[in-house]
Amino acid sequence: MKKLLTTFILSCTILTAAFAQKGFLRGKVTDAETGEPLIGATISKQGSTTGSVADFEGNYSLSLEPGNHTITVQFVSYQTKTIADVVIESGKVNKLDISLGSDVEELAEVVVTAQVIKDSEAAVLTLQRKSANVLDGVSAQTFRKTGDTNLSSAIGRVTGVAVQGGKYVYVRGLGDRYTRTTLNGLSIPGLDPERNDVQIDIFPTNVLENVIVYKTFSPDLTGDFTGGIVNVETKSFPEEKITSISLGMGYNPDMHFNKDFVTYEGGKTDFLGFDDGTRELPIDPQSTIPSEVMNDPKLESITRSFNPEMATKRQRSFMNTSFSFNHGNQIDKGKYQIGYGVVLNYQNNYEYYEDTRLSSLYFKDRDPGIQRLDLQEYKNGDLGRQNVLWSGLVTAAIKNANHQLSLNFLRTQNGITESADRIGQDVEETGQKVYEDILTYSQRSVTNGMLAGKHRFDKLLFEWSNSYTVSRVYDPDFRYTSIAEVPSPSGDGEVTYSIAGGQGGSVRRFYRDLNEDNENFKLDLTYDLAEKNKIKAGGMALYKWREFNVYNYLVQSTSSRIENDPSVLLEPDNIWTPETQQGSYLTGNYEAPNNYESRSQLFAGYLMNDITLFEDLRAIYGVRLEKANMFYTGQDRIGVNILDDAQTLDELNILPALNLVYSLNENTNLRGSYGRTLARPSFKEKSNAQILDPITGLYFSGNIDLEQTMIDNYDLRIENFFGNGEMVSLSGFYKKFDGHIELTRFEDPVNEYKPRNIGGSYVYGLELEFRKNLTFLQGLSTGANLSYTKSAVDMTEVVVSDAQGTTEYESRLAQAREGESVDKTRVMAGQAPYLINAFINYSDYKGLTSINLSYNVQGKSLAVVGVGQVPDVYSRSFNSLKLNVSRKLGNKKNSTVTLRVSNLLGDKQEQYFENYDNQEELFSRFAPGRTFTLKYAYTF
Repeated sequence: MKKLLTTFILSCTILTAAFAQKGFLRGKVTDAETGEPLIGATISKQGSTTGSVADFEGNYSLSLEPGNHTITVQFVSYQTKTIADVVIESGKVNKLDISLGSDVEELAEVVVTAQVIKDSEAAVLTLQRKSANVLDGVSAQTFRKTGDTNLSSAIGRVTGVAVQGGKYVYVRGLGDRYTRTTLNGLSIPGLDPERNDVQIDIFPTNVLENVIVYKTFSPDLTGDFTGGIVNVETKSFPEEKITSISLGMGYNPDMHFNKDFVTYEGGKTDFLGFDDGTRELPIDPQSTIPSEVMNDPKLESITRSFNPEMATKRQRSFMNTSFSFNHGNQIDKGKYQIGYGVVLNYQNNYEYYEDTRLSSLYFKDRDPGIQRLDLQEYKNGDLGRQNVLWSGLVTAAIKNANHQLSLNFLRTQNGITESADRIGQDVEETGQKVYEDILTYSQRSVTNGMLAGKHRFDKLLFEWSNSYTVSRVYDPDFRYTSIAEVPSPSGDGEVTYSIAGGQGGSVRRFYRDLNEDNENFKLDLTYDLAEKNKIKAGGMALYKWREFNVYNYLVQSTSSRIENDPSVLLEPDNIWTPETQQGSYLTGNYEAPNNYESRSQLFAGYLMNDITLFEDLRAIYGVRLEKANMFYTGQDRIGVNILDDAQTLDELNILPALNLVYSLNENTNLRGSYGRTLARPSFKEKSNAQILDPITGLYFSGNIDLEQTMIDNYDLRIENFFGNGEMVSLSGFYKKFDGHIELTRFEDPVNEYKPRNIGGSYVYGLELEFRKNLTFLQGLSTGANLSYTKSAVDMTEVVVSDAQGTTEYESRLAQAREGESVDKTRVMAGQAPYLINAFINYSDYKGLTSINLSYNVQGKSLAVVGVGQVPDVYSRSFNSLKLNVSRKLGNKKNSTVTLRVSNLLGDKQEQYFENYDNQEELFSRFAPGRTFTLKYAYTF
């Protein structure tokens, strides 16, 4: 591997050596006031004919001989700028961004001295300032400062953005169907069969350029969101040649080198994030398994074909490890620039939670005068998790002043091995104990290819992009063993053990597979009618195909007595045979209701105008049309309602938008906006599906009558950009829902939930953000963002019992405690009332040492909506404090050592049941401890 890497780096060096005789000056030319790119600006070496023209993004590239140069930058109706002492070195790139001031009356030449290097955080602030939309973002520079290694930890630093479960994004208190995640502006499929949004923990930060969160709607954005659109931008090729590698090791005293780490024997390729076939289903899923009463030898061969390992094992855990490689370059070929980039990333992390509360169940007492909650059952034990994530990104592009073609290919692969050894007890009914071993593996992947182009024809800009994405979630051979302790009927204290369902035991295996393909095509045309007056039109087509399968099997035994050891259940001598008619055997056959296929089509077109009125007032207005069709193949539990590629959705929607930006002065904007957006049901939600989730034991029931949610969005923001990375902004928002979709759990039966349209719901809130350089110490800066969000769901509209027609409000009223007043509304699930992010950053004047201390917390959020006697479950606030220290070393300062400490406060992740008068009982608790990570990076 080392020889292969060395050969690759050497080859790349040789390939680019021919272009290293001259040096390069590269950068971007923008309007000093608005930040807009100045397309067609000329950049030339004074006293010569050597020059370049800024392209449609304002970028330029100039090839120059080594030495000192004076550069002149010109554009019609702008001040000419002359930059002296621009140093060019052989084979190197000097990055110089240039801003020109507009002065129609007095076009005096401005002479300055060269300054270097673009600040990517400042670039995000510039994007905020000049955008038609209210937006916030986080850049690659921020990732490096804070030490965030994947998107799930980085995105939580954006104002008003929270992450639930380590992978699901909530923007302004809204998640799932109400927040959309896109990759380079185009749609990508989700990776969870139970949810509508994308699992963002599969994106490592070192393949990302920035992440922008659009919080208001404009017609050139998809209309299927209301909380926000999280656009993930992957890295493009660099402005100069770069080759770097990094190695990292992380240590957690509570989790690593622990000899009691819980795991099981997996496959040989688990370290690569995918199964090697060890866990594959060994039989045809639609084959029939004979009953043991038939005395068929086929039952024995089927049972023996399954992997016999059913028990967890203990072994010493290792440290977290990571590796990354980055190579890219931009090559000048006359009027053209050719760029390419390759980024590879690998992470292997271990987590171990010892003797922790994994789950529990509490009921409200039947006597309304009793405030305390009654414990029904609990499950405590040890949990081990190994998480492997790797990714590869390849980019290539060719461009000149008026045209650009780019190609991106991204592959992410994630494999999670999880094992649990736990003890549960039915406290309320029988006091019976159960001993559980759980062995799981989840394999997730996203493969995305995108081809895009930009073309400038005088006043017309033509942009297009096309992507194809394949995502897969594969959960092979989920193994669950629950061995029940059965007391002797004689009461002599003796116990036996059973896996029989009637005695509290169970042995299950299941296989789950989700495949989804997306193809997305988008085009945009922008025409300059006049200065500061643009008209924009475009269209989009999105095609989706999904296939979902679940196969369930049970292990049963004819033996009346078994051992409390799952490893012996499927040992060769303990398997049922026709001769002995004793032992363990498999049952289970293909169940059509647990499988479905679906597809959808979305076509959209829009027209909008971006015009500046009265010099200081900018108006962006227009309308978007979206036509959506959805088709479903599947059936209900009893096979009465069968759909075969039946159309379940056929909607045409008109979505208007208005965004106003008033410039109070050069640095201050006042923004106001209105937009009408929507949220569509997922494939299985608008269907007759009745699918059993083997993990939770809950039935999902589709709702063929489910309708789209329509949302009216209102926003107001005032923002001031002081320069040098300083800013302050205050935002307010209000969202009114018509037909809000929410998954509701039934009061009877309690193991079933269903999506429903709820009448009136709303969300409103405030957001404050600031960034400030502290003048008493050069290089010291601080900042924070705070969000307050309030939401309300009308519980009189939420039906929790189809048979009785009982609403959630009536159910809560019936279970109210003495003295308790029940409101008719509650908060939306997952919505936190407040979010706080804060940081202090120090960089020395030489740029060698960087120190960042960052803090994040969100208020308690409703994790599980209670029903009947079951109270609500809330997630408690988790105080995350991280320290990241880096130092450049070596004569050329091309080595960097970074120390990162996460969860400095040692906080715990807890969920709890909450009853009237603040009665709390623990639902689950995980203590992640403190992790110390040391990383070494070297740039060639």
